[in-house]
Amino acid sequence: MRRLQQRIRDLEAELIRLQATNDALAAQTRDEALSRMQEREPALT
Repeated sequence: MRRLQQRIRDLEAELIRLQATNDALAAQTRDEALSRMQEREPALT
């Protein structure tokens, strides 16, 4: 039973780490997309 509880704690810790990594990557992607949008030249009208 203790091994199962430890495994659950390990998996929860890994989940938290992966969520933090995902959040950081999502923020970076948003920042890069905004930067690219600002670098574009205006469309011809």
